[in-house]
Amino acid sequence: MKQAPVAALAMLAALAGCQRAEQAGLPPAASPLPQAASERPATTATAEATRPQRIVSLNLCTDQILLQLVERSRIAALSRLASDPTSSMLAEAARGIPSVRGSAEEVLALQPDLVLVGTHTTLHTTQMLRRFGIPVLAVPGADGFADAQAQILLVARSTGDEARGQQLVQHMQAAQQALAASVAAENPNAVQRPTAALYGANGHSAGAGTIYDDMLGLAGWRNAAAEAGVPGYGQLPLERLIAQRPELLLVPRWGHNALGAQRPLQHPVLAELGVQRLELPSRMTVCGGPWNIAAAERLAQARRANASSLPQPRPITP
Repeated sequence: MKQAPVAALAMLAALAGCQRAEQAGLPPAASPLPQAASERPATTATAEATRPQRIVSLNLCTDQILLQLVERSRIAALSRLASDPTSSMLAEAARGIPSVRGSAEEVLALQPDLVLVGTHTTLHTTQMLRRFGIPVLAVPGADGFADAQAQILLVARSTGDEARGQQLVQHMQAAQQALAASVAAENPNAVQRPTAALYGANGHSAGAGTIYDDMLGLAGWRNAAAEAGVPGYGQLPLERLIAQRPELLLVPRWGHNALGAQRPLQHPVLAELGVQRLELPSRMTVCGGPWNIAAAERLAQARRANASSLPQPRPITP
């Protein structure tokens, strides 16, 4: 195991406020994924010695990638959100693993040999860790299924778990292809597919180049926000939403706040439209992963339910 540089340890000794890594202490949530990372056959001693053995993750999305890739014994700490069941799909798997707030001092105290971060968070911590010679991997966010799979492979290379990374990606691709084939068989004409839109507080929506766009397309919906010209994540004004006449409004639900999720839909105009609504837990979309395909499955079920509720054409009698 690599040791933290002497200068880093000296600095830590001088810091009176040095913190210990703390347990999250949040209620558990069932994980939809098998904990296959802990069930893999043991590797040889030589191979094990070359792989990072004290990995710290400071980002919810890298937390969840790490939990799918490596054994618990190699995880020194995760972010505090990892064990939060309202934020993480793998909260149950994260229980019992130390958590950190993200300061350089507490991370250095763990003597990590690899730290995973996001590209737009913990910038000060990232700079400090690199200054002390700690290997840091900044993982870009995922704007679609391909990005999510690239994230897995990137982290897998850094942890020395390429085979496991490939296995996870292949599993995700297989589920994606199976749903795509099912949707194509149901309605091969993409132009005639119904429209749906994410619609949250202040008209927040998701256009082209987002996880939501990929999920809607895979589930057999056209993305009304993308067709209205919303780039990435942005605002979809009510007037433009109505002009698209979506048949489904996808409502993000943060935590257990179902009432808050429905608040943007209480506008009388939306009530008059009688549009189908589907609440989707934010933990299924905030990070890329196999749960995105599970969310797309829910969207496909909503589309089928919507189609079955439409008036059926009457047969023409001669």
